[in-house]
Amino acid sequence: MAAATLVGMPANAAVGSAPEQSPAVHPGRPRIGLVLGGGGAKGAAHIGVLGVLDELRIPVDCVIGTSMGALVGGAFASGLNAVELEKAVRSISWQEAIAFKGARQRAPMRRKLAGVTFSNSLEFGIRDGKLAAPSGFISTQNIEQTIQQLVSRSRGSRDFDTLPIQYRAVATDMQRGEMVVLSSGNLAQAMRASMAVPGLFAPVTVDGRVLGDGGLTRNVPVDVARQTCADVVIAVAVPNPMPTVEDLQSPLTQVSRTIDVLIGANEKEQLETLTPKDVAIVVQMGGIGSASFDKVSEAIPLGRAAALGQREQLARYALPEAQYRVWRDSVSRADGGKMRLATVDIIGTERVNPDYIREVLALAPGDVVTEQQIRKRVDAVFVLSDFETVRYALRGDVAAPTLEVRVTEKSWGPDIFRFDVGLYMGTDGNTAFTLAGDYLRPWVNQAGGEAHAAFRLGRTSGLDASLYQPLDRAHQWFVEPGLTAQRSVEDIYIDGDAVARYTFAHAWGHLDAGRVFGSRAELRAGMRAGQQWAQRDIALPGLGEIDGEGYGGWTLRFTYDSRDRELLERNGLLVRANYFRSEDAFGAVGFYEKAEGTATYSLPVGDNMAYVRGAGGTSFDTLLPVYDAFTLGGPVSFPGLNIGELRGMDYWTAQAGYLHKIADISDLFGQALYAGVALTAGDMRQRIDLVREDTIYSGALFLSARTPVGPVGLSLAFSNTAEWQLVFGLGRPVEERSITDPVW
Repeated sequence: MAAATLVGMPANAAVGSAPEQSPAVHPGRPRIGLVLGGGGAKGAAHIGVLGVLDELRIPVDCVIGTSMGALVGGAFASGLNAVELEKAVRSISWQEAIAFKGARQRAPMRRKLAGVTFSNSLEFGIRDGKLAAPSGFISTQNIEQTIQQLVSRSRGSRDFDTLPIQYRAVATDMQRGEMVVLSSGNLAQAMRASMAVPGLFAPVTVDGRVLGDGGLTRNVPVDVARQTCADVVIAVAVPNPMPTVEDLQSPLTQVSRTIDVLIGANEKEQLETLTPKDVAIVVQMGGIGSASFDKVSEAIPLGRAAALGQREQLARYALPEAQYRVWRDSVSRADGGKMRLATVDIIGTERVNPDYIREVLALAPGDVVTEQQIRKRVDAVFVLSDFETVRYALRGDVAAPTLEVRVTEKSWGPDIFRFDVGLYMGTDGNTAFTLAGDYLRPWVNQAGGEAHAAFRLGRTSGLDASLYQPLDRAHQWFVEPGLTAQRSVEDIYIDGDAVARYTFAHAWGHLDAGRVFGSRAELRAGMRAGQQWAQRDIALPGLGEIDGEGYGGWTLRFTYDSRDRELLERNGLLVRANYFRSEDAFGAVGFYEKAEGTATYSLPVGDNMAYVRGAGGTSFDTLLPVYDAFTLGGPVSFPGLNIGELRGMDYWTAQAGYLHKIADISDLFGQALYAGVALTAGDMRQRIDLVREDTIYSGALFLSARTPVGPVGLSLAFSNTAEWQLVFGLGRPVEERSITDPVW
């Protein structure tokens, strides 16, 4: 289905004549075309320009936009005035729109528990025998939702000449290298196509043409304005400042500068075509760059100042107050308000069961809703993680429209692969490099079954495979059979000294059944049966081994997770609880039972963070085998102690920490460097080394950061047992075999 009218032109193409004057234009006044150039976050300056045009009573007959200029221009052309547009843009959370802040808290529990990657967020698939990846580094789902919200007053308009103000969006045909002018179709899609920065955002395919950022061919499309309507052009540019010599020392900045030069060349060429009757407004952006979405509010007044600097030239085209009010009223549209849905259509499913989408969407014919409510329900479908995009459109009667929800399943699926790496170095003598991988095949059947597998290589190596099978339409009840095999190399300590190194291994099958409660909690019970091994690598001859001991029993597991992130979370609560009871009917050689739990509550303190954590476990006075004893020690479970230094039958710990933000890395993606302090207290009873100590205390100073390559941490910790640890970690955290492990 065609989504827009395309006009493709090479970059130096001649432009046609303007159409005949609109009846809305007062005789004798020139038609004014407003050109809003591209520039990422800098484009928010256009809003300041629009405010000045309104104050000076300058009418606009057509708006031509590129990239961010297409977003601002499209919203303006669809019926928002400058004040409304500024309010709407200031209210946008760019962290939510671009970096998906808050998405984890809405994600299904299955996605939270099915595997976490810490060093990256990339997914891959296999297509035609080759490794495939998403066509954009950042998902555009929330950006498209944001655009749809901005243009909601003109929903249903397919011809951009019938908008309150004529509109054109400029994109680039990435195959032919030509400019493309979008003049009809899906308004939000046209705006998104103009913003599709290659590599960053996926391109948009319209009428078989793959469209990317319009700035590559026409960043300030003056000629398109003349072709569309303009006798007079008001052109607004938001160029990057010239870099210093020091700025050009790294390969990344040189690549970025190359793109700036190419865009700047076509921008300069267009600005040079302006005549004395036209007006050029060039906004000096200072330290605000294309990616500075945290400074959008600062960009708006810069545009205002630049426009006021051209007050005299602009005033030539001012209308008398009465005439301007007539024009302003003619191009304004009120908010659409509530509507009653006539029908709800689900389009585009291939593997995913549309009945499940309807269940999650929770919208039906006859429902009275607003667009904001529709966007919220569409977002609930997207966070299921089965789709590349979930778009909606309202067709037909404005008061009783048909809601079309069009899903696009992941083009790099259905087999999804993720990879993770981690590095750990500590003064405990442990240096570990971890490589992990995750495989997911969703919707292996119409009931929503998922095949899942994960592997780990390093200090702890293992393989897990399972089939997660929902049992009801809402995917609340499930069963999950699976297999687990793991091998870990661990030190055994006696009174703080490493005396042995063992290889612990286990292999078992399991069958779980459970229930999910919303997007935050899961309860499961099950059984497992298999074998356990404990073999000496470096040890005194008298220390024993376990060669293939039978293992099995009943399990119960509960998880509650409302955190915004897996590590360095700013807010949320994590609760985990486990219970295991051995059972000789499943091959266990001896009876024992154990229960373990932890709770962590995190909260923001301005730009800083604080948390409290408690954990504990009990064996109910039974004797735990060495491979299933509780362990403490490591930068998470007990800073200041070696990994796995304490092993025993019962324990408790309490920890409190505070992290002070000392530098931003990327405010947009919530990446920052923190300096912190943590205080920990705990006690391990019935230790396997038979040492009885009073409560142990430790304090830790650390630097932690969320970075583009994952979490990075450096900590120095001391305990009252006269021990200290210096630990460096990068990416995937090392497993401490404690319930407080981030990898669980």
